[in-house]
Amino acid sequence: MRWTVLSGGAALLAVAGLLSACASGAGVTASNRVAMEPTSFKEIPGWSDDKHAEALAAFRHSCPRLEVSADTRIPTGSGERVVTAAEWRQICARAAKVRSGDERGARHFFEESFRPLVVQAPAKFTGYFEPELRGSRAPSRLFTVPVYRRPADLGDKPYYTRAEIEQGALKGKGLEIVWVQDPVALYEAQVQGSARVHLAEGGALSLGFDGSNNRPYTAIGGVLADMGIMKREDATWPAIRDWLKRHPQQGRDVMRKNERYIFFKDTRSAAPTGSEGVPLTAQRSLAVDTAFTPYGTPVWIETVRPVAGKPGATESYRRLMVVQDSGTAIKGPARGDVFFGSSARAAEWAGRMVSGGRAIVLVPYKG
Repeated sequence: MRWTVLSGGAALLAVAGLLSACASGAGVTASNRVAMEPTSFKEIPGWSDDKHAEALAAFRHSCPRLEVSADTRIPTGSGERVVTAAEWRQICARAAKVRSGDERGARHFFEESFRPLVVQAPAKFTGYFEPELRGSRAPSRLFTVPVYRRPADLGDKPYYTRAEIEQGALKGKGLEIVWVQDPVALYEAQVQGSARVHLAEGGALSLGFDGSNNRPYTAIGGVLADMGIMKREDATWPAIRDWLKRHPQQGRDVMRKNERYIFFKDTRSAAPTGSEGVPLTAQRSLAVDTAFTPYGTPVWIETVRPVAGKPGATESYRRLMVVQDSGTAIKGPARGDVFFGSSARAAEWAGRMVSGGRAIVLVPYKG
């Protein structure tokens, strides 16, 4: 689950997302009403060139949830489209008939099963990824930084601050899941909401979001800018990470300016899992504000992505995504947070991406 607007890294200054909440929302209200304009797939630039089989594979991950969900309510501008579990079962049954890797069949499935609506609001896209850490199930001189599970006494009220927790407020309560080596890497994992820990004992541990301390989130990119350490436009996550590692003592104090602290759980999964409860697919899963677009909904995005290894350079980025994640600070009808995966390149894309563009929601067709 994405817990912060700080999607990936560029969001350290802004924040990230495209749609939030749960598939069975309360329906269209004044707060989530947004203008949407019908279009056709032929009028979507780049549609015919996308790899629709990849998007279909990601969509299938959502099907088990959609097929047993309460009614899905999708705002359509003039009202809402209510999709029942029975309708989703029919759609997913058609999806299951398309052979894996069949690009033509996958494209035909989306064109026959959905109708595109252009969101009439300025879009903003950022990215996130799954950090990889080194750790151990037991503390040592090398692995000194504890990763905590959700405390039993955590309620809805503000809990210990980040500084208090790091100074030992939870020590001795048996909440440690694992110990890691790098406090900056753990902070990064908390920003992303998930991580994979490669264990010294062998194997790996998959960490997933399991709540926060209910404290306010502060973007440390803004903190560094206010301190005069770097310009706001230069405060991407790669730049921030580099500064934190070069200034460990001062960096600790800067990170503690963000009082929010994230608790994790062992998801026992081979793949990162979004807040929909399904595995995330690199460059096909999208975190959004589900008050506007619910889980499982395909969304076409038109934006630009940073070029890996070329700071400041961007390239066209147009593709079909599936809503499979959300976050408490991801708000708005045209805010999207792209899951880029877990590689070093994914980290660079996520850390530098903050782009405008256009979002097109695919609404199930009811003939």
